[in-house]
Amino acid sequence: MRFSFRLQSLLNWKRSLEESSQMRLAEKIKQLKVQEEEIRLLIRQRVERDQELNEKMSSPVNVGEYLTYKQFGEDSYYDLLSREKQRERKKGEIEGERENLVGLMKERKMLERIKEKRLRKFIYQMEKLIQKDVDELVIRRVPSAYKENIS
Repeated sequence: MRFSFRLQSLLNWKRSLEESSQMRLAEKIKQLKVQEEEIRLLIRQRVERDQELNEKMSSPVNVGEYLTYKQFGEDSYYDLLSREKQRERKKGEIEGERENLVGLMKERKMLERIKEKRLRKFIYQMEKLIQKDVDELVIRRVPSAYKENIS
């Protein structure tokens, strides 16, 4: 007789879902890091342009050049706000995916515990059957050996 776990296909499916969730989570974390690096780069550019403008303000500045710096500052400010909102959304997605992953891991572990419990029960039952067979063999041999000793 062989052990068969009726819920094995469900367990395999849960493992597959868990792996997919882990991959999605890793990809979202990677995307978040890229977004954070873009935000840092934009902030650095804003600081550099602001320093350039301050240096140029110490001497007479062309109006067109001044407006260009101010327009960059304004545009980059709104771009920065937009990127920070995207980053917060991505953090929410990551948290949701983490919660999903934790749920899948709990379900998988529960199925694995059920499988282990059923396997231990199967092994116990098989050991009992084997012991019963051994006992029957011993009982069959004892009377014939006992008869030979009496004669």
